[in-house]
Amino acid sequence: MGLGISAVQNFIELSNLGYFKDVKNILDMGAQELSLTNDELKELFKIGGFENETLENYPANHHPQRPRVPAKYFYNSLNINDCNNMDINGDHGALVHDLNKPFEDKNQFNKYDIVTDFGNNEHVFNIGECYRTMHNLTKAGGYMIIHQVVLNGNGYFNFDEGFFEGIAAANGYKT
Repeated sequence: MGLGISAVQNFIELSNLGYFKDVKNILDMGAQELSLTNDELKELFKIGGFENETLENYPANHHPQRPRVPAKYFYNSLNINDCNNMDINGDHGALVHDLNKPFEDKNQFNKYDIVTDFGNNEHVFNIGECYRTMHNLTKAGGYMIIHQVVLNGNGYFNFDEGFFEGIAAANGYKT
């Protein structure tokens, strides 16, 4: 699971448009990593106006092999410094949780400015519970960023535009 070129490009664009100016924290569904090379990331930083951003504080990136860089380093480059993730495997300091089951730690509810799904949730059988968890974790007025493959995905589910429109309509979200 990870942030590829298009996800990083979209995130930089949203940041440049000012959507993240007041963002203090983020939680990824899944222990996300960067799924692009350092050269690709440097080019995206340059295109996005982050020419002065260096990768000197990033751990070694061996993409496409592992280990890869945890996504939190990318978020830190965008001045989002409180980064967390939730995954059953506990990788990268994750909050350990089986996303098929209700998440009941109310101390985490309404806590995060951004909660993301970068190719994680389609691997969970109880998809409704997984998205309910995302909803519960996101602050009112916060952002849920879902970057899913809609054709030829590799999980248990494939999503289409109607799926995301339905989530938005059912919860009163803006898209």
